[in-house]
Amino acid sequence: MNNKNRLDAEWVSVNALRGLSKIATQGDMEKSTYDNALNLGGVLYPELLGDDVSILRRERESDLTREYRQKAELKTIQNYKKIEALELIKEDIAEYTELLNVAKKQKENRTRVDQLKRKLKQLYKSEKELQPSKHSETQLIFRDAYNVERSIPSLSSNKGYRDFKLSNDKIVRLRVLHPDNIEHITGADLVYERHSPKDETVSIVAVQYKIWENRKMYLSNERMQKQIEKMRSFLCNKDICSSNNLNENEYRFPCCSAFLRPTDKLQKEDQRFISTGEHLPICKIDKCKSIGPQGGEFLEYNNIKDISISNDMFEFLFNKGKIGSKQLTYDELEKVYEQFLDESSNERVIVYAQEFDKYF
Repeated sequence: MNNKNRLDAEWVSVNALRGLSKIATQGDMEKSTYDNALNLGGVLYPELLGDDVSILRRERESDLTREYRQKAELKTIQNYKKIEALELIKEDIAEYTELLNVAKKQKENRTRVDQLKRKLKQLYKSEKELQPSKHSETQLIFRDAYNVERSIPSLSSNKGYRDFKLSNDKIVRLRVLHPDNIEHITGADLVYERHSPKDETVSIVAVQYKIWENRKMYLSNERMQKQIEKMRSFLCNKDICSSNNLNENEYRFPCCSAFLRPTDKLQKEDQRFISTGEHLPICKIDKCKSIGPQGGEFLEYNNIKDISISNDMFEFLFNKGKIGSKQLTYDELEKVYEQFLDESSNERVIVYAQEFDKYF
């Protein structure tokens, strides 16, 4: 997989994970950072976002860590054997620690060691960055919860999930479903369920993340058309957008549950992480699309901005129950998921979250 395609795959996946974090933390901007999304991705999908393989994670490392990685690469060539950056870091930590111990024992003529202390602190930081599992696990915004069996229907029947505690006495169960080959990744989906276990009902929202350039996305290619159609068949065509079970005194937007989220492209690995994408209901794509001079169909920001929902507004409205599907029974949810996996995980990452009461 070339670096350009891998960068796109990592970037849309990180955006989906950040979208998940913003919903799960009730829009807490300090917790739903890109760095936290990367850490979560490193734990849930290490093949793509692990410390040892991710382009994005590597570029966000400290200058000192990158220096030791380069040093290790050259020493490997020089010594005709594999030299690890972590090994070099540990050697220097031992040296600086020994020197500072010498300084502590000097009762007279003490030498200033402030620079050595500063360097040792930097070395410890780099050591953490170079220990993937230790670093990722300790930096997670969610704390592990004890996995127990709960009788809720699931998009996936496998056990490859992790349960995490949320700050509001809720649990979020996370899975990442993905193609066997990273090379096949062309986008990412976030599927988020909010359960009311006592009533055995659930509201669901799904977001399809796709890269666009210069705020323009072409729809004409066959792959894009198929992916949009899959989302329609997954949710839009299954009558979960009708609002016939709403309380007459309740106000909310239409029960749209499937959204397209165009995502700004990263031009290079060390670019500042900013994504200002809009959430466009799948059912409004035809209304908003433009036609190019040669007949090509595309979406552009100026033609969707009056209908789409901004990034921050999307998480806020779903958390308030103002968007997303109607309340589905568990029987209805199981029907929604019929055949979905067979159609969905061939070309994109699926970040799948189920939020439910901690005491259920």
